[in-house]
Amino acid sequence: MTTVASNRTTMISDSRVSISEKGFAYPAVKIIKTKGILVGASGDGGDCTRFLNWAKEGFKEKDQPKWKTPQYSEDEIVGLILKDDGIYIWTQGGPEAERIEADFFAIGSGGKAARAANLMGADIETCVKVACEVDNVFSGLPLQILNLKD
Repeated sequence: MTTVASNRTTMISDSRVSISEKGFAYPAVKIIKTKGILVGASGDGGDCTRFLNWAKEGFKEKDQPKWKTPQYSEDEIVGLILKDDGIYIWTQGGPEAERIEADFFAIGSGGKAARAANLMGADIETCVKVACEVDNVFSGLPLQILNLKD
């Protein structure tokens, strides 16, 4: 799994991909900037890569990937998208990304820890660092940080 968090200007993720049944982990890219938006993914590693590549192509419906992981499973792909007008969440069975009416949100196995840190007043970077401490099997440093306006 992972931790991907966004406020209205920045998206931050951990970089750990865990293959727990094999007993190892490695770093990977979990967030990208493409076509003026920021996009992050959590869930099955291969599905996350397919999602990020689909984002680079503009999320064209005809190009939507075939997902390996079944809908409603623990490793189902979930996407977080930051645009000029807000934060959006994309889920595997949804018709389109839905706008989240909040200034902060986080997804993945560390998402709840990041959201709790945010409620306690932590900045976005600290939120993801806290999530990496709490969810240390599936989320880990170094952080990946992208700004919408850079």
